[in-house]
Amino acid sequence: MAINTNSYTTSSSITPAVRAVGRLSWLLLPIWISLVSPSAFAHGGHGNEFGSQEGTKSTKVQVVDGATAQQIGVQTVAAKKQSLNVEIAATGQIELLPSKKVEVTAPIKGKLVQLLVQPGARVKAGQILATLSSPELNDLRTSSLEKRSTALALLQQAQTDRNLAQQSYQKIVQIAAAETDRANSQLAAAQSRLAREQQLVKSGSIVQAAKTSYQRQQQIATAEISSAQTELELAQERYQKDLELVKSGALARRQMLESQAKLAAARTALVRAQSQAGVAQAATDLRKAETDLPLRELRDAEKQVADARAELARAMNQKSVVEAQAQFQRANSAVTAAQTQLRLSDASYQGRLAQLGNRANAQGIVTVTAPIDGTIADREITIGQSVADAGARLMTITDDRQVLATANIYERDLGRLKIGQQVSVKVPGMADKVFSGQISRIGTAVDSQSRVVPVQATLDNSQGLLKAGTFAEIKLATGQITSPVVVIPAGAVVEADQEKLVYVKSGDSYQPTTVTLGQTVGDLVEVKTGLFAGDLVVNKRAPQLYAQSLKKKPASEDKATTEAKPDNAVSQNQIPTYLIWGLVPVAGILGGSAWWLKKRSERNANSSTDLIEPEDELNYLPVEEIHTIEEDSKQHNSPNSSQYPQIGATSRDVGGASRNENLYR
Repeated sequence: MAINTNSYTTSSSITPAVRAVGRLSWLLLPIWISLVSPSAFAHGGHGNEFGSQEGTKSTKVQVVDGATAQQIGVQTVAAKKQSLNVEIAATGQIELLPSKKVEVTAPIKGKLVQLLVQPGARVKAGQILATLSSPELNDLRTSSLEKRSTALALLQQAQTDRNLAQQSYQKIVQIAAAETDRANSQLAAAQSRLAREQQLVKSGSIVQAAKTSYQRQQQIATAEISSAQTELELAQERYQKDLELVKSGALARRQMLESQAKLAAARTALVRAQSQAGVAQAATDLRKAETDLPLRELRDAEKQVADARAELARAMNQKSVVEAQAQFQRANSAVTAAQTQLRLSDASYQGRLAQLGNRANAQGIVTVTAPIDGTIADREITIGQSVADAGARLMTITDDRQVLATANIYERDLGRLKIGQQVSVKVPGMADKVFSGQISRIGTAVDSQSRVVPVQATLDNSQGLLKAGTFAEIKLATGQITSPVVVIPAGAVVEADQEKLVYVKSGDSYQPTTVTLGQTVGDLVEVKTGLFAGDLVVNKRAPQLYAQSLKKKPASEDKATTEAKPDNAVSQNQIPTYLIWGLVPVAGILGGSAWWLKKRSERNANSSTDLIEPEDELNYLPVEEIHTIEEDSKQHNSPNSSQYPQIGATSRDVGGASRNENLYR
């Protein structure tokens, strides 16, 4: 057969290679296309045609149609790429806050007469939980009343004695005050006299008065002496005359004797005048005035002052006043002692009431109240039961509106943690529920053997889902950011037979797809393989969708499905994936080599005038056909394609395969 030299010319040096590669390429290419089922390009979640995100349909779970999903009420969300915070994963335990677990104890021994709450009941702080009847409290109250009555009588008697002692003391004080006033007056008078005497002594007026008296007495005595001398001279002269006359006989002797008697009297009068007593007394007084009198008067005045002061001291320090004052003080002390005894009479009772928080009444009934808001966790006593000792536990109240998630973190990770960092927690039985909180405490000491440090995070538990003692998966955000990864809501993942499944919306149906998960941050989980960004996954009521997909279809429905979609038979007998993808690079290499050699042949043909001999002809396929097949394959496997075929060949896939088969017929 003649060949067009413009289209099929080549050099003699490469003709054998072209023939060999061409024949082999066009033999293997249709075989590979026929082997690769269209379902290999349309598996759940699209897979990753290049091996980075391969997802496969679960063979145990059926595809759910859109009508069924709509009845269930599913909702979808698009998988997206975003960065996640790097987390530290640890296994821990849920615990109550130390201050939020309180044991309610009996404040006093007694008998339980009322029980007002049941386990599980919510209570408020101060709410009455139970009441106790206490014989001990009744005995204390009775004894207190008796002691109080006795102490009150003693107090009244002491107050009466004190009043009497006070009255007596006041009277004695009044008398002593009057005597003191009198003594003060006497002292004042004595002090005034002393001052006068001191002034007189100082001025010398007493001596002057004595001198004046002495001079006056001397004058009187001089006058009397002069008069007595005159009388004596006259009596002497008369006696001489009478004596001469008697001698002469001229005068009678009797007259001479009279004259002699008068002379003797005159002499006596002169002697008396010369020795006047007044003058002597005046002289004596003068001498005394000049010596002893001033000191004597002064001493008398000083003595009077001293006596007045002694009287004042006696008046102020009367024994009766002191005794009365002492009596009053004793009475006052007795009143104080009685008051103290009165207070102490019910001290035991009042002290016990204070210990009970004033929760007891006069009948000895004691109320037990809730110390905190919370829930009755357990109750260890029943109505009528006796409490042998104060402090016996009655019930336990816990407040779990906030709880702690505690985990041990290795010391090498401590540098990435700090107070306030976010924490996500999951517990068994609620795998689709993520609880968020913050680190509230980081231990201060590293365990010497395990090299771990306890870390606690506070979680909100207002719904009461977290129970103390539950094991927990704790993830602590470190603040470090990863590169963007594909993430979906954690609630979209369904656990089935140790596999992780998600339902991907494909057309009007929902296809279960196995995925490989990475780290979980908050409500988001990383998808390592099985999904692409933009895939619509069921994030609400996925477990219900899974339960529906487990139901077996009726035989008639299976037959109808088979008749309606015969191409699905191909997907039931798929070749192993490793064989399919093993042929891909071989076919690619052969096809590429053929294309390259043909192009080279064309370039050589343009520069050569030699013609291909008829015996060297090679029945090549047109290059346009090869390009068409390659473009179809690329579009079918492109990860950016917005439409992903379901299991079973589409009309486009089937047509492409048929066309390839016709090329070899």
